[in-house]
Amino acid sequence: MFSSRINMINTLWFISFIGMAITGFFPLILGNTTLNGWWMILHVSIAPLFSILLAIGALHCAKKMGIDFKDSPESKLSRIIFWFFLFLFIPNALSILFSMNTWFVSSTQYVFLEVHFYSAIGMLLLVVLHFNFSRKNKG
Repeated sequence: MFSSRINMINTLWFISFIGMAITGFFPLILGNTTLNGWWMILHVSIAPLFSILLAIGALHCAKKMGIDFKDSPESKLSRIIFWFFLFLFIPNALSILFSMNTWFVSSTQYVFLEVHFYSAIGMLLLVVLHFNFSRKNKG
């Protein structure tokens, strides 16, 4: 029962991650310089679900993998990717939260948006790497 819940959480997290990636990068691929309109509404609507599911999944995976690199069924590279992904999530989430505040001048808010954008690219690349390595490990 517990395993099926974790599988459901992982599946929902992956779907929300794909939704975040599509709504975040597709408008830029189409030539827009900023995220606005329905793309922004969808992106902001998916973000809380993504963050909550990431926190739950990260707690489960951290318990399963452990912080040290000993005695675990997971490969060392898979765990490095996992921890680096979580490390990138911190500036990704904080930068967008800080960019929406009036505590900072406009130029600093643009820097926060750039941090959000590039950390999101890093997270996307890490997910692609993780699935590439996990596919190769299965045969």
